[in-house]
Amino acid sequence: MAVYLISSIDVTDETDHDEYHEQGEALVSNHGGRYLVNRGRIEVLKGEWAPRHVSIIEFDDADSLETMFESDDFARLRELAAGFVEGNLVRVDGE
Repeated sequence: MAVYLISSIDVTDETDHDEYHEQGEALVSNHGGRYLVNRGRIEVLKGEWAPRHVSIIEFDDADSLETMFESDDFARLRELAAGFVEGNLVRVDGE
């Protein structure tokens, strides 16, 4: 069953964001993920949530997503992002 990773981040320093973004896209691709939404225009229709960057990524199964999260590459990406990326990652199971 497909699973989806929803990423809502706020970039506090754009200087290193391009490298972070490129490495993130490669990491997702290497683990079989496909971006469905990536840095698109955001319009809040109801509520107070005001995300700056939202991505929705599809994986074929939960194991692929979990393997990515447990990888050394993901740990390095988190280290790179420390200090200039804040946000949330949410997994949603498809039907």
